[in-house]
Amino acid sequence: MPRKPRIEVEGGLYHVLTRGNNRQRIFYDDEDYLKLLTMLARQKQRLPFYLYAYCLMPNHLHLLIERREDAISAVMRRLLTGYSQHHNRRYRKVGHVFHGRYKSILCQTDRYMAELVRYIHLNPVRAKLVAAPEDYRYSGHRVYLGLDRSELVDVNPMLRHFGARKTQARERYVAFVRAGKGLDEERKFYPSEESRLLGSDEFVDAMIHRIGEVPMKASRANRTGVQDLNLDALIWATAKASGMCRDDFYGVTKKRGAVMAKEALILAGRQRGASCAVLSDVTGLASSGVCRRYEAGRMKMREEGELSRLVRRIEQYLDECSNKS
Repeated sequence: MPRKPRIEVEGGLYHVLTRGNNRQRIFYDDEDYLKLLTMLARQKQRLPFYLYAYCLMPNHLHLLIERREDAISAVMRRLLTGYSQHHNRRYRKVGHVFHGRYKSILCQTDRYMAELVRYIHLNPVRAKLVAAPEDYRYSGHRVYLGLDRSELVDVNPMLRHFGARKTQARERYVAFVRAGKGLDEERKFYPSEESRLLGSDEFVDAMIHRIGEVPMKASRANRTGVQDLNLDALIWATAKASGMCRDDFYGVTKKRGAVMAKEALILAGRQRGASCAVLSDVTGLASSGVCRRYEAGRMKMREEGELSRLVRRIEQYLDECSNKS
């Protein structure tokens, strides 16, 4: 039976799992654990991605990765091949260290990111290796608590879910993780060949549509055009609706009005068929940043507010442009 192709989406959030061959140990001591983490840090520099959680267990490992430009498969191939060579050389073995291909599941960021971080970091507690997740040295949980100064884990996007001030955010994060200790293990977070997407029906449909229509390695020429959206009109409509010029909301900015205008542009553009890659060129953000802004904007749109009204004004101006042309 042919294996299903991997789902690769720029800006996608992936829970990655791989086990030792025949469920045998892949880590025996500190040197092994630290070797894998050193290799992971090296791949993060060479093929950049965001890492929100990890846990190295004696016979398997979990990673929570947000993909950027390079495919997750390229990152994992280099990581697992490099560690296998180290393992076989050190223990004078031959053959496979890991059991087949790694498994991954593409997850809806706004809905499951926090739960996945908790699920991954509670693995040592569920396995009864430690009483509390902060007692386990080979996971990213200690980085969130400030007990580990490693820069391997990108903690800020996650902590912002729990508060604007880091001290308060950490306290709420700790309470959230502790609350998960009494919950049953969530099997839906477990990657498998049969389950490759985790999210709402809308998210799953959107990913299937996107995977089916957008090639994994589109050329620059293909990225810059959208058939049913005039990008100049989108920029003009956003400027008119927000009362700003394009330079005000292009690129990285922390000004509230400019951030809102950028989110509104992304929301309106995505609703009309523009990909994150195309909107990256329009906004001056990386594609992964556009995807994060889109997910954050969708959460805000659930309640009627300033952002919702701004998006509607942009859409009205776009409709006017369309009717005139």
